[in-house]
Amino acid sequence: MWGMSKPVSHAEFEAMVQAAIDRLPAQFRKLIEDVPIVISDQGAEHHAYGEYSGDGIARDFWPDRILIFRDTLVHDFGHDRKLLAAEVERTVRHELGHHIGFREKGVRDLGL
Repeated sequence: MWGMSKPVSHAEFEAMVQAAIDRLPAQFRKLIEDVPIVISDQGAEHHAYGEYSGDGIARDFWPDRILIFRDTLVHDFGHDRKLLAAEVERTVRHELGHHIGFREKGVRDLGL
């Protein structure tokens, strides 16, 4: 169809997530080096682009995990690869903010 771009492959999306991680400042990459970052297609169920679970860097009672929801990100931004990559990076940084200890309002106040 005219105006439609080629669908974003799983490998291309994974590369966008990895690039977003690689662009983090070194001290922030260090904070999440042991945090699993999982790509999921359950974003529609959660009505979200990403999700953080765990108790953050200050405590170690619960395992930490960051989910990046491919389905919702591709659905909303997949028509433009540059926009999608920017939103993937924003989502990675948003969930990192939760890992550091910011609540939703605090992360949003940071522009994430």
